[in-house]
Amino acid sequence: MRKHFLVTLPAVVLLSMLLCSPVQAELVHHWEFENDTDDSVGTWNGTGGIGFAPGMIGQAATFDGTAASDITFTFNTAGLKNITVAFWMKLDTAWTPGKAGIGRVMGSADNFECVLGPSGGGTGQVANNFFISGGTYPLSTTIPTPDTWYHVALTSSLSTAGGTGRAEVWINGVMEAAQDNRAINDWTSGVFAFGQRPGAGGYRFPGLLDDVRIYNEVLSEEEIKAVMEGVPTKAHEPSPADGARGVPLDQVLSWKAGLDPADSNNPNPNIIEHYLWLSKPYSPMNPPAGPDWDDPAVQTFTIGADTDPADGNVDPNASKAVPGLQKDSLYFWAVDEGLTGSSGPLETDPAKIIWGDAWIFETETTGPQVDAGSSVVTWLKEGTTTVDVNGTVTDGTGDVTVIQWSVLTAPFGATVDIANTAVAATTATLTETGTYVLQLYARDATMLEDSGAIEIKVYNDGCEAAKNSPDGYTAPPYDFNGDCIENFNDFALFAARWLEDASLMSDLLYDAGDITLPVVQFTNPLDSSTVSGQVIINVIAYDPGVGATDGDGMEGAGIVRFQVFDSTGAVVGTQDENTAPFDMTWNTAAVDNGVYTIRVTAESDAGYIVIKEISVTVNNP
Repeated sequence: MRKHFLVTLPAVVLLSMLLCSPVQAELVHHWEFENDTDDSVGTWNGTGGIGFAPGMIGQAATFDGTAASDITFTFNTAGLKNITVAFWMKLDTAWTPGKAGIGRVMGSADNFECVLGPSGGGTGQVANNFFISGGTYPLSTTIPTPDTWYHVALTSSLSTAGGTGRAEVWINGVMEAAQDNRAINDWTSGVFAFGQRPGAGGYRFPGLLDDVRIYNEVLSEEEIKAVMEGVPTKAHEPSPADGARGVPLDQVLSWKAGLDPADSNNPNPNIIEHYLWLSKPYSPMNPPAGPDWDDPAVQTFTIGADTDPADGNVDPNASKAVPGLQKDSLYFWAVDEGLTGSSGPLETDPAKIIWGDAWIFETETTGPQVDAGSSVVTWLKEGTTTVDVNGTVTDGTGDVTVIQWSVLTAPFGATVDIANTAVAATTATLTETGTYVLQLYARDATMLEDSGAIEIKVYNDGCEAAKNSPDGYTAPPYDFNGDCIENFNDFALFAARWLEDASLMSDLLYDAGDITLPVVQFTNPLDSSTVSGQVIINVIAYDPGVGATDGDGMEGAGIVRFQVFDSTGAVVGTQDENTAPFDMTWNTAAVDNGVYTIRVTAESDAGYIVIKEISVTVNNP
């Protein structure tokens, strides 16, 4: 069974903060307890003590709860009215809260100490009494468990010296308690002790203290975490980094070996093996709080610490290619380091193994695939049209969290009512002719995303829509005038074109008898001409069947119809006349520049029809 820890902070994060974002406050005192009680930064060297033992970083000072183990020195707080006291602490297994509920970890006076309290029958929580005298004080929610290392940081900002008066308690890099306007009682100088408070009698601290630091400022969360990590004496700087996502399935797991506490530039020379633990794959959608290292699916690998025994040095970097990583999965992994005499991954003697932190990564995933559907061509029906937008969103992992339809472009003045914007297949109601572009967007739980767009073209009527269909318009066999209807007008147009085409006339095999068609001739504008401004469209139209050349026979039941079409086939102007002269005024400034078709349909009193068309180009400045 792999050992579990209360402290599982990613070393790579804290080390990078230590190296890349150095603590801004000044470290003014530092007791490392590397076989001495000296202040390695300041001048407050301690006296006393009973010995040292393996600590969190190198050696630690030991305290047995008696006066013999007290470490004392003369101390003052000049320049230390904003203060952070940080240290590692491990209680002896025999410790219980004192009869007054207090275990004094360090201090000088009632208003300058750290205790395990509260007083009066407390449970042993960590209390911050720096610049706080009596009354209430910040108290950790954590109750330290014997034989377990905890990192403690206590911050106080003395209000009477221009500070904020705030006091905080941090356990293992997490702020557990804070009080405002409590750091109000100054302490200036006297005897300071580790393991008790001078003059306070019993209730001493039994256990280990390591890496005690005092800074001349209140440290931030990031700074406290960086101080907490210090020299990474266990496996650190994992690759992939802790919390990495999108890790490829052929990823090689790598890390840096724990460093030598006595020489932080080199790996610990006592490391003989690395024990890599890899959890079973979990779903990223519902991962556990931590891995079950006892699960039979957990994989373990043993990697030698020195790949070149000839050089006799522990390699600073180690790696392992692990088979069988699964797509879209979450994995926990850890690297324990076996020391001289270790029996393997299940070693339980803390003198023979350094247990590593648990790291986490997610493997690569497949994002959603969006198909917005096919383009749509339709037309208005009583002022609106409703179309089906049949989009689809597919995702192999089933973790799509967002589906959203939106309008990218729409004709001026148009409204778009999408029935349900949060589903792929829905309907949209449109109110104007023109081109609309709608977008379908999807995103999954891993923040992978995709989108697609659909174009909807809306016309005035079904004939226009048919002519602009992506599949093209196939006219019925006898729809010669392209109005999508087969009627007598189509026959008239066919007959007119046939009679006007000399090549067709030469093949005429029968006599049309007394059928005479109206005559239509454009006088203005001319075919293929360029026009602008106000244009008078004028034609001569008459029925030769009654011998007229000046419009006779086109009156009464007869009619001349003018129509102007744009390049899409939409009608932009129309007028009917039944009295000569036959003309229509067209304001070209009201339309866009471009090519237009002018059609004149003449129907005689006898009911015969002739259609004439010309093409003009509008070019207004």
